[in-house]
Amino acid sequence: MKRTQRCMAWLLMLSIMLAAMPSAGAQAATKPKTMAHAYYMIDAESGQKILSSHANKRICPASTVKLLTALTVLDYADLNQKIKYTRKLQKKIPSDASALNLKTGRVYTVRQYLNMLLIVSDAGSALALAEGTAGNVDDFVDMMNDKAEELGMKHSHFDNPVGLDKGSGYNQTYTTAADFIKVAKAAMEEPVIARIVAKHKYKVQPVGVKKSFMIKNTNAFYGTYKKLVKNRKYKIIGSKTGTTRAAGHCLVATAVDEEGNTVLCAFYGNGGYERLYKDIRKLLDYAFARY
Repeated sequence: MKRTQRCMAWLLMLSIMLAAMPSAGAQAATKPKTMAHAYYMIDAESGQKILSSHANKRICPASTVKLLTALTVLDYADLNQKIKYTRKLQKKIPSDASALNLKTGRVYTVRQYLNMLLIVSDAGSALALAEGTAGNVDDFVDMMNDKAEELGMKHSHFDNPVGLDKGSGYNQTYTTAADFIKVAKAAMEEPVIARIVAKHKYKVQPVGVKKSFMIKNTNAFYGTYKKLVKNRKYKIIGSKTGTTRAAGHCLVATAVDEEGNTVLCAFYGNGGYERLYKDIRKLLDYAFARY
């Protein structure tokens, strides 16, 4: 009897030890090493955090701000509304901002400006949308901050719709990775934005003009670095890039796997351009391994 009891006690202890040991999958899914000012990664459907780093550190978001610009525009403007691109507006574009150098006097719809804003990060489109939506840029910026408050962004403020920061004299544009992931989630839940950021290229046809021109997405996962995610069990379905000296290389990336699990990652890099894409690939690998 005593022998049986000892055997049962030993088996119970063994089962407890085995239960406490991490599985092979858990051991493999170690937190990736990255070079980042901050990042935040969530499951898009539930909003549950998957992984973060320096989530509440104040950072400059660069042109990822244009996702908030687009969300604000869609709250007030009609997609078919026409806005003229004027010389006065062109003069307001800072020399260090990304710009398509659109021809003045041409007319574009809000839909076309949104495509140019989000696919190639055109600063002129940001200003045209701001003035066309609110009448002037200052009032539009107030709308942006109202939208940020609506999204629950308690540690963020914006003073321009382009994403310029202290390096260009705009000292009141800042956020955190934990705050900005809320913009990323809201943006990808907006069908107009989700469709635009998934495009690799887009043909722009100015209103009343026969000649068109083609623009290509600044997301290098669609071009130069697509090899990094080739043969993965997930694909990139949307993003917004951004770069300034203060912000570093930034990318809000969205990816989905074969089962429909969708991951959002707001990443603010502290390394080079190539390192940005390698680090995000590591984080996405980690996230989808968990599913």
